[in-house]
Amino acid sequence: MLKRLALFVLLVTFGCLPPTERDFQLAQTINEMSDAMNEIRQLSYELQDRVDSLSMMMAKRDTVIRQLANLAGVPVPP
Repeated sequence: MLKRLALFVLLVTFGCLPPTERDFQLAQTINEMSDAMNEIRQLSYELQDRVDSLSMMMAKRDTVIRQLANLAGVPVPP
């Protein structure tokens, strides 16, 4: 019982200490990492948008080529 009380007093005492410089640095590092992750996520969305746009352009180009080949009577492999 005495050990539990001593442990409780220690936890309360150390839990009430003011934050140290190391704690502030750690918080700053976590914030910077969060900002970097958000930037990476945004760049990933932009890259996916570009890939989708290029895929659409390729599909349109292939359709035009097939139509021109069909008009010219040239066989186009599937």
